[in-house]
Amino acid sequence: MKRFFKAVGKWLLIVITILLATLLSFYLMAPVYEFSEPQQFSGSKLNNPYESMDSSQWRRYNFQVQSKAWGGMTDGRRNSNERIDSVYYLLGFDHVATSDYQKINYYGKDKEAFIPTYEHGYNIFKTHQVCINAEEVLWTDLFFFQTLSMKQWIIDQLKTSSELVAVAHPQLRNGYKVSDMNSLCNYDLMEVLNHMRISISHWDTALSSGHLTYILANDDSHDVLNTNEVGRRFSSINSPTLDKNDVVKNLGKGNAYGIDFHWVPDEPMDDLVERIKTIPVLTSHQLKGDTLRISSSQKANEYRFIGQNGKLLATTRKAKQGEYIIQESDTYVRTEIQFPDGTVFYLNPVVRYDGNAAASLRTAQIDANKTRNLRILYFLVILSLAYLYARRRQKKSKGIHAK
Repeated sequence: MKRFFKAVGKWLLIVITILLATLLSFYLMAPVYEFSEPQQFSGSKLNNPYESMDSSQWRRYNFQVQSKAWGGMTDGRRNSNERIDSVYYLLGFDHVATSDYQKINYYGKDKEAFIPTYEHGYNIFKTHQVCINAEEVLWTDLFFFQTLSMKQWIIDQLKTSSELVAVAHPQLRNGYKVSDMNSLCNYDLMEVLNHMRISISHWDTALSSGHLTYILANDDSHDVLNTNEVGRRFSSINSPTLDKNDVVKNLGKGNAYGIDFHWVPDEPMDDLVERIKTIPVLTSHQLKGDTLRISSSQKANEYRFIGQNGKLLATTRKAKQGEYIIQESDTYVRTEIQFPDGTVFYLNPVVRYDGNAAASLRTAQIDANKTRNLRILYFLVILSLAYLYARRRQKKSKGIHAK
């Protein structure tokens, strides 16, 4: 029996050593980036992401819900694919994309609306990403900690195999610091609304630094029978069809908004199903010269117009329409619409630009010299550790022979 446990212990040690070596190897591979300086949106033109919207074509979507995966090892073990479909059908959703951890869930792949999606990331600080219309799963991640360059490296790798990459729940466990958003780029969306966190400061910081990123809102439910986690926060996408190409295109160009649906703690499912039927919709978002006019299907308590660094620019109260004249000093303007029951719509921003189209002003390039120097440092550290280990073994061996 002792031999058996000794053999098992030896194999466990080998497996753990291989696992740690693999995780550490990702750190050796990660490059160092040079980030461009933050700059504000500017130009004589204004981009309206809702220019082509049709108020009769709003689609209710959720891109974050976990099912039972990996033998039930991950959170979401109570959710079967059938149960997820059933609950979100009752809630009037046009589609729910199951975003299992490190796994594309192909349930319903024959449907027109199917969009391969997964949640990337297995690090301890929850620095995760939602990968939408993904071709394959990326297994590279930095488990123990992540520098700014490491976070950018992961985003860049994900963009090679996913049409849209969203920074997931940035405020959760401080996985992304607010200051990170002054530098990070090349991601398309930010999960500003999540049933666990709201990350408005992260979004305004990214926009204020010149990165054009649009909102994503998700329940991120791990138990769809818990009404505290479903029908809470989700995306409304303007699309002529449920075809994934139409949906992904409109989500990516900002023709969508996030909904923070008023939460009733521990609400019975039947009550939630009935209440969500009454939710209003955005009916117009128009630019006439420098005048922004927005209307909704129900009277709102307040339209809030928000600009650079999250500054409140103006409000319109107790109306079905809000209006704001965009000033020359305004770099971007986004709108929040709050309704009497507490539900809030978070709209994508109008941004200034020159040229043919609005685009992100941020860049991040690999710095070859700094990357080479870092890897030389890694090599010297590993060489020193190997030398010290060898010396220790040698002394131990001499001590045994001396006895």
